Amino acid sequence: MSVSYNLRLFLCVIFSFAQSVSFAQKYFTLDVDNDLYFSSDKYYSSGIFLQYGKELNPKGKVNQESSRSYLLWELGQEIYTPSDRYSTNNSNYDYPYGGWLYLKAAFQEEITTNNHWQWGVQFGATGDASLAQWMQNTYHRLFLNLREFPWIDEVPQAFHMNAFIDSFRLWHFGEFLAFQTHLNSTLGTQRISAALALGFNLGNQIVLPNGGNVLFGKKKGSGIYLGGRIQYIAHDYMLSGSLFKDNNPLSLPVNRVRTLIEVGYSFHTGPWRISTIFFHRSPDNMTQIQKKHRYLKITLTRFLEYQRDK
Repeated sequence: MSVSYNLRLFLCVIFSFAQSVSFAQKYFTLDVDNDLYFSSDKYYSSGIFLQYGKELNPKGKVNQESSRSYLLWELGQEIYTPSDRYSTNNSNYDYPYGGWLYLKAAFQEEITTNNHWQWGVQFGATGDASLAQWMQNTYHRLFLNLREFPWIDEVPQAFHMNAFIDSFRLWHFGEFLAFQTHLNSTLGTQRISAALALGFNLGNQIVLPNGGNVLFGKKKGSGIYLGGRIQYIAHDYMLSGSLFKDNNPLSLPVNRVRTLIEVGYSFHTGPWRISTIFFHRSPDNMTQIQKKHRYLKITLTRFLEYQRDK
């Protein structure tokens, strides 16, 4: 076998491998929830999420009919506070102090181009191990010049595991209008719930109110989302503590049914995507003084493709 033949064979293998990865897609997202935009700092006070996603079986050819699959990793932290934040008497609290820090792994499968299924697990901790008290007080002290919150009778420290599954679907009505649904459920020691979101998406950019895989339906341009979400909460550790024992110093009556109004906007150009979602949320528990809660989600995404979009 000649050297020139071996060289041609080697170059052919290298070229085939390059073709197979040239359409590989990856992204990194920073996602921040906060209610300070509405001069508020209570209930679901803030959340920060770092997500990395990649396509597992990138298409080597644009016309390839095989379905796509994705692996998503997320590191997240949620912080909850009462409306009377500086009180040291928990009888004044209408929400417990609480933090939830977790790592999530999700596998997503494209059933059709308009239908994705996702399942995965969350591992995390509540209480001191969530670092929520340190995170909130450090941010308030250094950036807002506020005195520290007391964090009296915080939700107990515990380690948790949640499993989840959800389905996301789109129905298109022309090129720039789509109806989308998101059905999801969670089963674990930190949360047991089910939810259904319905809404309309206008434009050529898919807006994802609840976060998720931004590679789904990825196009340059902008989009607007108008919709709502209804949730049934069977168990919420952030309000009632453990499902198996009475370990919460401040256990509040949970509203099993919760609703959210969601309005969002997304814009994608070059390797960057930015989106913002407004949430109007019904009370999580029956003792909340204010019967509505508003907060904003801002998401910045950097796409990491091997090859520029065409």
